[in-house]
Amino acid sequence: MAKQEKKRCKAQSKQTGERCKRYAKPGYDVCHYHGAGGGAPAGNKNAVTTGEYETIWMDALEEEERVLFHAVDTDVLKQLDEEIRLITIRERRMLQRIQSLKQQHVLEEISESSEFGTTKRYVDAVIRIQQIEEALTRVQEKKARLLELKHKVETNLGAVETSTINAQITALADLINNPAPDRVMDDG
Repeated sequence: MAKQEKKRCKAQSKQTGERCKRYAKPGYDVCHYHGAGGGAPAGNKNAVTTGEYETIWMDALEEEERVLFHAVDTDVLKQLDEEIRLITIRERRMLQRIQSLKQQHVLEEISESSEFGTTKRYVDAVIRIQQIEEALTRVQEKKARLLELKHKVETNLGAVETSTINAQITALADLINNPAPDRVMDDG
């Protein structure tokens, strides 16, 4: 059996145009230094700090969050309702993060880098709590704007429906009171 030759990395230098001299990682066209096998695993939440911009998927909700999702009382306009529900869940998650941070004094953040190795950085928990509280305020302001928008849309829909019904009633009353001569009304 012939031994398979290893592929070379296909990355090229932007400055010199030379091709990388390392071997490509198996299953990739590039070496480890140029991104093969890099990136976070699926569902990784390591980058979540405040939760303000966290993506929330319906199928990934915890059991308590599913109950909360269905308990939020909204009744009109599906998209606004869904956004209001998700923001409520986002608020809850942020409050839970604050609660867990209140039990700690100092947070240890560990980051690994191929260039620098493992580094540790210590962050005061109070600072992180303040960051989350500021983000929570922005999320709550967004929720208030959504609720205001929902109210305006509902009010406008009610006004449109009322004016449409009034126009139809007026048209029917006009037909009943002033029938056209070529039109015969059939009572039977």
